[in-house]
Order: sequence, then structure tokens, then C-alpha cells
Amino acid sequence: MLNRIKETTGSGLSRRYFLSGALAAGAALTLADRLALAQTMATGGLTAKDIHGIGVEPGLVRMALNENPIGPSPRALEAIAENMFNINRYSFGGGDIYGALAEFDGIELPPPREMPPGMRGMGGGGRFRRQTPFYISAGSGALLSQIALTYLSKGGTEVIEADMGYGDISGDAENYQEAGLDVNIIRTPMKDYKHDLDAMLAAITPKTSVVVITNPNNPTGTLLSFEETEKFVAAVPDNVIVVIDEAYIHFVKDPQYRTASSLATKYDNVIVTRTFSKVFGMPAMRLGYGICSQAIQEKLRFYRTGGANGLAMAAGEASVKDKNHYNRSRAVVQHFRDRLEDEFTKMGLEYIPSESNFMMVDLGKPSMNIMREMFEKGVMVTNRRRRQMPTWIRVSSGDERETEVFLNVLKEALGKTS
Repeated sequence: MLNRIKETTGSGLSRRYFLSGALAAGAALTLADRLALAQTMATGGLTAKDIHGIGVEPGLVRMALNENPIGPSPRALEAIAENMFNINRYSFGGGDIYGALAEFDGIELPPPREMPPGMRGMGGGGRFRRQTPFYISAGSGALLSQIALTYLSKGGTEVIEADMGYGDISGDAENYQEAGLDVNIIRTPMKDYKHDLDAMLAAITPKTSVVVITNPNNPTGTLLSFEETEKFVAAVPDNVIVVIDEAYIHFVKDPQYRTASSLATKYDNVIVTRTFSKVFGMPAMRLGYGICSQAIQEKLRFYRTGGANGLAMAAGEASVKDKNHYNRSRAVVQHFRDRLEDEFTKMGLEYIPSESNFMMVDLGKPSMNIMREMFEKGVMVTNRRRRQMPTWIRVSSGDERETEVFLNVLKEALGKTS
């Protein structure tokens, strides 16, 4: 397929060939997976050797990094193909990813300012910047680091984060400490594997600059209600930035759940961070965004060293418009969670019910031994927060076949490791 594209570079034919082949392959793969699964389950146990997951080398079941097992939206691939012949030109954020995000998140945008015809669609910096609540970044990880740089790197500051939260911003704060900066880190204990917002609020001091909430939390998968979060935000002093990391918000079971986006547009000291790496299946594209006030955006821009590339933004805009892929991603994760809850219950294992695309389970014995055994069988899982939870693993969502292999290998490993 790639040779065919190279032979006709720049032509409509190459693009059509690429797109029709990619979309057809995606549809056929789903049907083939289901047929293969049914046949293998009828004749014997499925193993990693039977697996070739999307975006992974054959024979490896990678369920350690909270990735999307069904891959990106076909519409995102189409957008990449339509724009990849333009990468010899600098990108200024063409298209309307801001409008697409506003519709997706239910946020009303101010009308855009009129621009000269040759500059329309340029959503980048300078005097043509469109003022919106959205701050586009090269991945949510980059945005979290930029927040830490903006509000903690001068020293004389403090960050509060749950001791089993995601930990990116407090991790950056540790680096600042090692560099000799006066940055204090307060890690509050969790309650029933959830953020203890009362404890976090009580921990705020005059030195506090940033408070971080991961919701749903990584690695525990627990969820705070909108009402809990709203009450907390209203009680935090105006000079303290509240970061609400919603990387996994799209996997929440309740379709009527209220996200924190309205809090980010209501309060000047709140930033909600999102990513295209999870439900949209594009971690390699490095695309994320924040929802926040213009005051926060101006401070972040002072420390900005780069942004998202044009292909990522085109793919992101297409992704948020593809409701079918979004719903399919959610359905695959829901099936994964239901299956694991059922199997873990049968196996007598304690687990944490998850509102995310991963689940934590207590194996009752040191998890490192079991992880090594599973990896030898071609299955990758992880044990986040090993010091606090040494017998637990975190397993990320797989498709039906990958989930079947994970369970087969886990049962075998539990039976023979010590």
C-alpha cells in the first residue's frame, strides 16, 4: 500500500487508495477477530501467539499502558492522509479544532475575530490567536509539565497531590527540589482508594500554589462526583490553581456524568486537562488540551516551548467528530471491565471497580513475580504504586481476544508462582 502511495504522491488517487484500504482493513479486522476468538475458544485456550493487536507486534498482549486496543478513528486516519502531503509547509493550526472541541464538550465559544483571507484558520500565536477556553498542547503530559514549570519552578511554592494520584506534577516538583529550589510537596492519603478532598483542603497553606486531582484516578480508577469536585473547588483559595486531570473521563459508565469543564469556565483558577491518547486512541500523535481561563493561558504561554503539530490537530478535530468510534471505544472498555469483574469474582480476587480503561486487582502475593511469569508468556501488565500496593497489578483494556489471553495467562501464573 505504501509503495502504491509513493508512486502517486500528491495525487487524489493515492489518497483515496490509502483511505479505502485503511477503512476496509479496520472493518475486516473486527469481524476476523470475533471469528478467530470463537473458533479458538471452542477448540482450546487462546495464547499470546494467536494475537496480533492493532499497533503491536504479533505475539505480544500489551495491557500495561492504558492504550486503546481498537486504534484511532478511521476519520482521524483520513484527516492525516489528506494533510500529510502538506508537511513541507509550516502549520498554523488550520481547520477548526476549537470549534470541534467546543461542540464535543458543550462549551459556547465567543465569535472569532475577522482575519485576513490568507490567515484564516491559523489558530496559533500572535495577533491572530483566537481566544477560547481551550489550550492545545503536545499531549496532556506536556501540559502537566508546563503547569508545574509555570507555577512551581520559581521556588517558594507548594503542590498538593494524593499519594496514589497520577503524580506527574508532584514528580516534576521533586526534580525542582533536587535542583535546589524551595518547592514543598504534600501527598495526602486516599480514602477507600479515592481522593480525600477534605484532607486535601485541610492541607492547603499560604505557600500552596497548585492542587492536583486525577479524576478518574490513575491507577485506582475511582471517580469523584461532580458535586464533590464543585464543593472542593469553591472552597479552594482563589490564588491556588486547581488542576483536574480528566484523561480518562470519557470512560465513566454514567453517560449523564457531569465533567469538570463547567468549573474550568466558571473559575479563573481551575484548569481541566484532557488527552487524545485514550478514548481517541492516538498516543503517538501527542495531542492534548486544557480548558481554562485566559489568565491561566497567558501564564502558560510564557513557558511554552512548542505545540501540537498540524497532523495531530487535523486528526484530533476529526476524532472528536466521530461519534461511532467514540462509542465503540467506550463499549470495548465496558465489556473489558464487565468481563474482569466477573472473572475476578469467580477467582476470589479483590479488585477496585473502575471508571477508567484499566483495573487494579489484588493477586494476594508479590506482584512482580507474577508479572515476570506473565511477560514470559507474552502478556504485559504493570504494578503501579508497588510500595503501597505490593500485591496488586493494574491491567489496561484489551479487546476480546487480548482479554481472554490475559485471563488464561493470569490463571496459569497464579497457579505456579510463589
